[in-house]
Amino acid sequence: MNHNISPNKNGIGVTIDKINLASDLSATLIIQIQDLLSKYKVVVFKDQHLTDEQLSDFAFRFGPPFVPDNKFPVLGSKDSSNPIVIVGNQAHEYSNSYLGHQEVLPHSDHQWLKCPSSASLLYALDIHLNSAPTVWFDMVQAYNMLDSETKSIIEEINSITYNPFYRPFGSVSAKYVDRNIDIPPGDTFPHPLVRTHPLTKEKILYLNIAYELDFVGVPYKVGNELFSKLNDHIINLSYKYEHHWHNGDLVFWDNRSTIHYRPSFDSSIRRVLKRVTIGGEMPY
Repeated sequence: MNHNISPNKNGIGVTIDKINLASDLSATLIIQIQDLLSKYKVVVFKDQHLTDEQLSDFAFRFGPPFVPDNKFPVLGSKDSSNPIVIVGNQAHEYSNSYLGHQEVLPHSDHQWLKCPSSASLLYALDIHLNSAPTVWFDMVQAYNMLDSETKSIIEEINSITYNPFYRPFGSVSAKYVDRNIDIPPGDTFPHPLVRTHPLTKEKILYLNIAYELDFVGVPYKVGNELFSKLNDHIINLSYKYEHHWHNGDLVFWDNRSTIHYRPSFDSSIRRVLKRVTIGGEMPY
């Protein structure tokens, strides 16, 4: 690839300069970008100038569009015909914008669905000073860094992530569910706690620390202690990439092998991005 490529020092995240994603992209270049995504999990493109059509066309070279099912709500599913979701604060010109300025806890997108998305892209339109960064955690390394005893314990466990959009918006935070007290609403789809990446074959700790969840068939006390242990492990993980946004940045990430986080920021600060999401498969 005849461009400047700058990997992050700890193995997650790579930045590519001097590439125009609005121009025709060769098959060789698309394959190279996919290889970089598989290796680094987060790919950053600088100084892009993309129409909505160009943004969507680039995204869907790497897989089909993620199409929300109104029976299982997700962020932006009110306008399911449009593949572009506005992630914005002070985004008054858009009829539907989401997430505002509040903290967004570490998560992978759509983990509560039968087929969670495989990847997403965020394109920065208007980022003002002192807005929030986005942080991605490498969940392959999160699995690799576990001790052998914990790996053995979690190998055959399935987890359930409960759909947060059945609760009032912003009311859900990381919680291990005691099914004897409260079972969150909505259909559920168990997924392996240790997931295999379909392209790289790597094992992934497939766990968010943002929503209500539990482990199938595991007693509450045991499951809650295990969740707390894994939660602490993730929070202290050094394998992460923190992106400070500038206008024209496009960040493309693997949603299978990462979770991402955004701290809160001042509600008066404008921060507007466009998100496009690529469909995925049932985890295994």
